[in-house]
Amino acid sequence: MEEIKNENAEILDSYIRSVEDQELKGMLLKLKNEIRKPDAPWEVVKKVLQSLLRKDLETLKEIIPLILK
Repeated sequence: MEEIKNENAEILDSYIRSVEDQELKGMLLKLKNEIRKPDAPWEVVKKVLQSLLRKDLETLKEIIPLILK
């Protein structure tokens, strides 16, 4: 289980590194940092997800499976 978690984290990190839009990259980094916290507050995660939804729906669709695993 931990191995799969690490693999998905690496895939998400790689995806974020490949993003060229700096604003979008910043949102993704914020999301990544928040969801990795053991006590990640839902309201903060929700706000970042809403921002991603407004900025780029396709990116949100691509990363949702990575953050849900």
